[in-house]
Formats: sequence, structure tokens, C-alpha cells
Amino acid sequence: MNWQGKVIVVTGGGGGIGRAVAHKFAAQGGQVVVIDLMAAHAETVAQEIIDAGGQAIEMQANVALEIDVKRVIRDTLGKLGKIDVLVNNAAMCPQIRLTDMSLDQWNQVITNNLTSVFLCCREVIPCMLANGGGSIVNVSSVHALATLEGYSAYSASKGGIVAMTRAIALDYARQNIRVNTVLPGAVQTPMLENSVKNLGMPREEIMKQWNEAQPIGRVGQPEEIATVVMFAASPENSFMTGATLVADGGMTADL
Repeated sequence: MNWQGKVIVVTGGGGGIGRAVAHKFAAQGGQVVVIDLMAAHAETVAQEIIDAGGQAIEMQANVALEIDVKRVIRDTLGKLGKIDVLVNNAAMCPQIRLTDMSLDQWNQVITNNLTSVFLCCREVIPCMLANGGGSIVNVSSVHALATLEGYSAYSASKGGIVAMTRAIALDYARQNIRVNTVLPGAVQTPMLENSVKNLGMPREEIMKQWNEAQPIGRVGQPEEIATVVMFAASPENSFMTGATLVADGGMTADL
């Protein structure tokens, strides 16, 4: 797919899966808006893309805040004139047992992971409608399907993304806006590395166990998830909306 002339907004684009998504779209000619909570991370990824001959701009935002989302979408339209693709990727993943979790901690996860998707979709869809259509890809997680101890808030937020994706897809199916969700499994990202640190075991031992636990024999790479995101976003994939795409190396297929 040639993304020449298309504008792609990627939240959480400063690292991990978001960084890989931004690079993949830019490599195919897209103009990428890299949005991240950490301005330096967004700037680094945008500069990497520019150095590789692509087109990118960076924007700092906390996509859990309505005022920030309104600002970056307004600024994107002011600079680039339209938005063809929105990739909602920003997320946080604390590991806290339910009875150890405060209401503030619960709200922080839900707001960062789920409310951010609502806010970004709500701001982007009107300009997609005005432009004749568009594509939204929401990055969820296999934790929407099955989970582990300590992930009650995270799994709730990711399950909510799957359900909300279906609803938004139906709201705008007749107006040429497709909305799909991608569920990554264990992927080599900073989020995974933070989980490794929290386990209090040697990294090499943990990674060996995690690799062996995957039916495919290894954890995934961000670029592999980015490929699925691009497939979901592509206009060549024009008959798919409201779909849930699982990219987990066979994890959720294993009894």
C-alpha cells in the first residue's frame, strides 16, 4: 500500500509498537504525526523518520486530557489539513491486585487506556466525515480476552476498547469510516521490559520462560504488530470494520 499524501496520527508514538507503526507508515510515504506524553520521545521518533527520508512531525500530549486531545487534533488539521488514519496506541500497564488498588489508580488506567480512545475518536471523526472517510485502528491487548493476576484495571480497559471499537464502527459504517482493533500478545516493548523488572528475577531467565511459553516460540516484535495495524488501516482492506485482529503468536489459541 502506498500511503503517499495520507496523514496518519499515532498516539503513544514515542516508543514500542507506536514507534514501529509510525516508521512503517512513513516508509510507505505517509505524513505521520507522532504524539506522545514525553515530548523528547515524540521528537526522537519524528527525527528518525525524517533522517530516513520520511515525513513526520511530533506533538506532546496527554491523550487522557480533553484539552490536550483537542489541541493536537486542531494543530494537526492546521498544519496538514486532514487526518486519514488514527492509530490509538497510547497506554499504561500497572500490575496491582484489585484490593490493593486505589480509586485514583483505577481511574488513571481507565482514563489513559480507554477514555483516551473515546476522546481521540470523537475529535478525529468529524474531520474524517468532512474528508469523505477514514480509518481508525485501536490497539487493545490479548488481556481483553484472557489475563493474569494484577491486571484487573488493564484488562478492563482493553476489553472496553474492543467493545467500543465495535460500537463506533457501527455508528459510522455507512459514512466510509472503518474502525478496527488489534490485540497484540507479548511483544518486545518498553512496557514488557517494565513488567520484567517488576518480577524480580534475572531478565535472561524471564525472557527465556516467556519465549518458551509462546506457541510460536518467541515474543513478538513491534514491527510485526505494526504490519497488522497497517493492514487494518489500509483502504485495500475496505470490507473490514468492527473487527478484532489477534496477533499473539498463538497465545490465546493454546489450552
